[in-house]
Amino acid sequence: MNRTIVWFRRDLRIADHAPLYRAVSRGAVIPVFVFDRALLHHPETSAARVDFMLNCLNSLDQELRQRGGRLILRFGDPIEVLPQLIRETQADGIYAYIDYERIYGRVRDARLNRALAEQDLKIRWFEPIAGMNELVPYSHYRKHWFADMSAEIVPTPSRIQTPDDVISESLPTLTSLGLLPDKKPIPAGGTQAARDLLQEFLTEKVDRYYWQLSYPSGDATTGLSPYLKFGVISPRECYQAVRPLKASPDRRIQRSAKQLISRLRWG
Repeated sequence: MNRTIVWFRRDLRIADHAPLYRAVSRGAVIPVFVFDRALLHHPETSAARVDFMLNCLNSLDQELRQRGGRLILRFGDPIEVLPQLIRETQADGIYAYIDYERIYGRVRDARLNRALAEQDLKIRWFEPIAGMNELVPYSHYRKHWFADMSAEIVPTPSRIQTPDDVISESLPTLTSLGLLPDKKPIPAGGTQAARDLLQEFLTEKVDRYYWQLSYPSGDATTGLSPYLKFGVISPRECYQAVRPLKASPDRRIQRSAKQLISRLRWG
C-alpha cells in the first residue's frame, strides 16, 4: 500500500486540507509534526504561543484518532528528520503546504528540497489557500483571493489510516521544551474551539463589529487570530461563513461582514 507523509506546520487541521485529502486518497498517511528547536527557541517565540500550539496539536491528534489515524511527533531539524522518516517508514514521499514566511520558512524549505533531491527522495508542495508563488498587481491578487475563497471546501476525510509500526514521541510540555509559562491566558486549542468562536461572533457580535473595532475597550473581535495563525481553521471556511451576511437587510451587519472579509484578505 502507498504511504505518504503529510507534514503539518501552519495548518493544524484536517478540514479543508488539500495535502491530507490527497494523501488519504492514495493510501496510508503518516501525519507528522516536527518540533524545530530553531523556532521553539527563537527570540520572537513566546511561551504563550507555544502553549497554544501544544493545545492545537493535542486537538489535531484527537481528530486524527477519531478517524483511525494519529499524529506522529518528532524533534529536531526537519532537514534531517524528514528524510530519515521517509526511509524509516518506506513512504513514497512528503505532501505539504508551501510556507511563504521569508526569514526562516523559505530558507528551511529550500534546504529540505536540496537534501531530498540529493537522496533521491520526493516532496510535493501544495499552494496554500489563496497563495500565489509570484508577484502580481493587487487587482489580480484580489480576484485570485476571492476565487479561492469561493471555491469548494476540500472535504474532511472520514477515514485516515496511519501504519501501526510508525513510532511517535510523546506530546511535550512547556517545561520539557525548556520554556517557562508566562501566566498569560491561553485559548482552547483545536478546530471546534475556532468554530465555536466564529459562531459566537456571528450570533452575538457581528452587528457591532464594524463600529466598535477601533475602540480598545470594545469586545467586538472574533478572537480567531491565533487559530488562523496556526491554520487551525481555514480562512476559506471563515469567509464562506461570513459571506452570506453581506446580503443582510441590516446595514450594520453588511458593513461588519465586509470589514471582516477585508481583514481576512489582509491576514
